[in-house]
Amino acid sequence: MKHLLRAASIAFCTAQPFTVLPLAAEQLATIETFGGAWDTNWGDVWAVPTQFGYEGTYTVDNGYFGLEFDGHVFAGFWLEDKSDQPCDVPFEGSYHWGRLELSNSDKHPGIKMYWGYCGEGRIDKVWSFYGRLPDGL
Repeated sequence: MKHLLRAASIAFCTAQPFTVLPLAAEQLATIETFGGAWDTNWGDVWAVPTQFGYEGTYTVDNGYFGLEFDGHVFAGFWLEDKSDQPCDVPFEGSYHWGRLELSNSDKHPGIKMYWGYCGEGRIDKVWSFYGRLPDGL
């Protein structure tokens, strides 16, 4: 992995107030199976469990993400080499980053991540995880 997940990084990103209501902890029952390879609307994703959550990479724009469980949801950040909306302030050395929230529930089959640009604003865009890939990819 090109970056190490750091608690300070997660704390910085998750300290901003979320405009999307957090999911109840009961709705996260299958999140524990998130690690591995996934087919998504942004290409292949590789997620690895860490002591406090997950970190991973994705194929679009050399992407990276880090997540920690905050007591309600897995929340954290994404960063890339480029994006449609550069941030005014860099994070982990990139001007192309934002916040993430990982979710799943009985209402939505599969796993979804909600995301937004930079450290403020709405987390209302959807990153859909369609299905598992062989982990050897």
